[in-house]
Amino acid sequence: MKTSTNKILSFLLSLALSFGFAVCCLQVPALSNAISSKGNINLLTYAIAVILFCLAYVLFSLLLAHLKKPSVLDKPYPATIAAMILSAVNILFLIRMFQLETEVYGSVSVRYIWHIIPLWLAAAALLLEAVFFFSFIKKSSVSVKPSAMIAFYGMLTLLIGYNFYTPEVFLRNEPDRLHMNAYFNSIYNVLHGSPYTENTTSIYGHYGILYKLPMKLLGGDLIDFILLNTLVGALSFLAAFLALHFIVKNDLLRIIGAVALSFPVLAMRSGIYWQLWPHRVLFMCLMLCYMAFCVRYKKLNRLSCILGYGIVFLGILWNTESGLFCGAAWAGFWILKSLCRKETKIFYVIRTAFLHVSGIVLSFLGAWGTVEIYNLANGGTIMGIREFLFPLLQSSYMDDLLRVDLPDFASAYMSVIALLFLACAWGISHMWFLRRSGSADSKEYLPACFAFAAAVLSLGQITYFINRAAYHNLEIAHIPCILLLCLLAEGGMKAFRSFRFKNLNQFKGMDIFRCFFTGTALLILMTVCTGNLIQYGQNTALREELHNKQEINDFAAHIAANIPENTYAFGIGVPEIYSILRWDTSCYTLDLPDLSLRPEAGDHIMDDIREKQIPAFLAGEGTISRMEKYSSKEKSKWLLDTYQVSQTFEFKGAVLQYYTLK
Repeated sequence: MKTSTNKILSFLLSLALSFGFAVCCLQVPALSNAISSKGNINLLTYAIAVILFCLAYVLFSLLLAHLKKPSVLDKPYPATIAAMILSAVNILFLIRMFQLETEVYGSVSVRYIWHIIPLWLAAAALLLEAVFFFSFIKKSSVSVKPSAMIAFYGMLTLLIGYNFYTPEVFLRNEPDRLHMNAYFNSIYNVLHGSPYTENTTSIYGHYGILYKLPMKLLGGDLIDFILLNTLVGALSFLAAFLALHFIVKNDLLRIIGAVALSFPVLAMRSGIYWQLWPHRVLFMCLMLCYMAFCVRYKKLNRLSCILGYGIVFLGILWNTESGLFCGAAWAGFWILKSLCRKETKIFYVIRTAFLHVSGIVLSFLGAWGTVEIYNLANGGTIMGIREFLFPLLQSSYMDDLLRVDLPDFASAYMSVIALLFLACAWGISHMWFLRRSGSADSKEYLPACFAFAAAVLSLGQITYFINRAAYHNLEIAHIPCILLLCLLAEGGMKAFRSFRFKNLNQFKGMDIFRCFFTGTALLILMTVCTGNLIQYGQNTALREELHNKQEINDFAAHIAANIPENTYAFGIGVPEIYSILRWDTSCYTLDLPDLSLRPEAGDHIMDDIREKQIPAFLAGEGTISRMEKYSSKEKSKWLLDTYQVSQTFEFKGAVLQYYTLK
C-alpha cells in the first residue's frame, strides 16, 4: 500500500544502507585497499554511495508500495514516538558535531565566540532563544511587503560586497597568497594576450577570458581585480537571495533564510576565499536562481531550456567542473519533470534524456571551442580537450596534492549529505510509478523537481570537499543546503503551528513527521542566524585592516624605485605587483604555486632566461626554491650559478628577490 510514511521508511533504509556502505569502504582495510588501488578512495566511495542511495530508495519504495497493510507510522502515536526519536538523534548528533568542529582539518573555529564560551552556556542561550522563537512562530505570522524584502536583500548584498572588498590581500597568510596568485596569474596572462598552452594553462578554469574585457575597462590592476571579485561575490549572493524569494513564499523563512545564507562570508571570515568564494559558487547560484524563477513563474518551455544551457556553457568556460554540475542539475530537473507525469510515454522520457545529455555535451564543446578560438586569435594553437580539462585528469592533483581523508567522527558533511539525499528522495518520490496519487499536480511536483536538481548540483559541487576534506571547503554546499532547509520546512509550517500533543489524534502520521522536521530545520536556521549576528561584529577589526590599499601601492612604488621598468619577472606575488605598476613581466606561465603539477613550466622559464640572456629578473615569494624542488636540477643549478640575489623586497611576510648576473 502506498502511504506517505512509506517514503520516510524508504529514505531511512536507503540512508542507512548507503552510509553503512561508505563506512565499510573507508574503515575496513581490505575494502579500502581494494578501492584505493582503483583510484581516489574518497571520490569513488562517495560516488558509489550516491548511486546506491538512489537505487535503494526506488527499490525500497517499490517494495513497500506492495504491502497490503497500512504502515504503523500512519497512526499518530507511533509516528510521534518515531519522530521524537529521530529529532533527538539529530540534535544529539549536531551537538557532538559542534564539539568536534575544531578537530576538522584546517579548522579555525576555535576562535569563534561559541567555542570560547562554555558549552553549557551556549546550549542554555540557544535553548532559551528557541523557546521564544518557537513561541513567536506558533502565535504570530510574519508578512512583509515585497519592496521591503527586496530592500533587505539589497542591504545584505551590500554588506557582503563590503566584506569581499579586501585589497590588502598580502596581509593574509602564505597559503592564501599562494591561492591568490594561482587565481590572478591566469587573468594577468590573458590580459597580456597570452594564449593557453601547456606552460600557461589555468588551474581554476578559463575565467580569464570572461574577466578580460571588464579588467581592461577598469584599468587591469590587482585592485580592479579585487573590485570585480567583489561584484561577482555580491552577484552570487543576490542570486541566492532571489532563488530563496522565488522558491519559498513564507516571509519568515525568507528573512531567516537570507541571514543564514550569508553566514560563511559575513561571520566566518573577511574577504575572498580564493578556492571557493565566489569562484566556485557563482554559476551554482545563478543556476539555482534561474531554476527557482522558472518554477515560480512556470517558464518551462523550449526557450527557457536553451537559456539554461547558456548558463551551463558560461559556467563550463568559467570553471569546468562547476559548469558541468550545473548542466547535470538542469538536465536532471527536466528528466525528473518528464517522469512525474503518468501520461508521459517511455519514448518521451528517453528522448528528453537524450536531448538534455546532448545539451550538456554541446555546452561543453562550446566552452572548449571558445577557448580554442581565443588561442588561435592570440597566436596560439589548438590544445585539445585533455588540456582543456587540466588538472582534473591528473591523478597527482586529485590524489597526491589535494586529497585529505574524510573525518571519521561526527562532522557537518554527514548532515549535509543526509539533507541532500532527503531532497533527492523527495524528488524521486514524485515519479509517477512511486507516487501515491495517480494525478500529477505541477504545484506539487515542480518544487520537488527543484529540490532534486539543487541536490544534484550540490552533490556534484561537494566533491570538492569530499576530495579535500578541509574545514572551509564544505561551505561550497552551504547555499543550496539553506535553500533546501527553507523549502522543506515550508511544507511543514502549517502542521508545526497547529501541533498540540492534546490534539494528537487530529494529525496524520506524515503531518507529525513534517512538524518535527520543520522544528529541527527552524532550530538549525535560528542557530546559524544567531551565529552570523554575533560573529559579524568580531570580524570588524580584521575587515578594516583588509580594506587598506595604500600599503600595497606603496610597496609597488618601492619596487619601481629600485629596479628597471618591465624587468623580467615571474612567481608568487609578481603579477599582482606588476599589475599595479602597469608593468609587463614578459614571462607568462602556469602559476608557480602549482608547479608540482607541471614541472616543465619551471624549465620553460629557465630556458627562456638563458635564450634571451636576461641580465636581471625579479622572482616571487619562495619561487626559486619551488623551481629547485620540482623542475630540472641541472637547470636550477645553472640559474643559481649564473645569478645572485642583489636585493630583497619584504612585505607582510612575502619576500620577493631581485637577481642579477654574478
